[in-house]
Amino acid sequence: MPESTNVLDAMTAMRPARRGNKSQGMFLGILLVFFFVILLVALSSGVTVYRNVANTQANSVDAKLGLSLISNLVRSTDAADAVASADGPEGKALVLVERIDSGTYETRIYLYHGSIVQEYALANAAYTPEKATELLASSVFEFSYENGVLSITTDQGTSHVALRSEQGSA
Repeated sequence: MPESTNVLDAMTAMRPARRGNKSQGMFLGILLVFFFVILLVALSSGVTVYRNVANTQANSVDAKLGLSLISNLVRSTDAADAVASADGPEGKALVLVERIDSGTYETRIYLYHGSIVQEYALANAAYTPEKATELLASSVFEFSYENGVLSITTDQGTSHVALRSEQGSA
């Protein structure tokens, strides 16, 4: 019987070890759940930060796009006496004059109800801002011409356009 006693003693000795393994397994499970929760919080925070950065970047690009569009309109009509200034519905209007065989046309860029708008019309025709195309939202639209450079200022910043003709009259 000494052998059976040894087997019983060995089995009894193993039981507390199993209980220790059970508590260790429970601790490891809780630790694993804790790390999983931390990972989910970090992932959620990362997604939120990325979304905010992407929105900020998109808004910045949109703002620059509107100001660049105005600058490119000026560049596309750059010719002698093609850039002028006139009185628009809410202040000064930048007028880009095109002279073609069928007549003289104007692209008018001006501030109207919190937006900078573009209107294409026959020269000397009345302003019709309700038919104009909105270029960008802005409460400011100012421009000046000095030493061959047209400076255009909006809420989004200032753009400088060097006129090749250097004969604008803005």
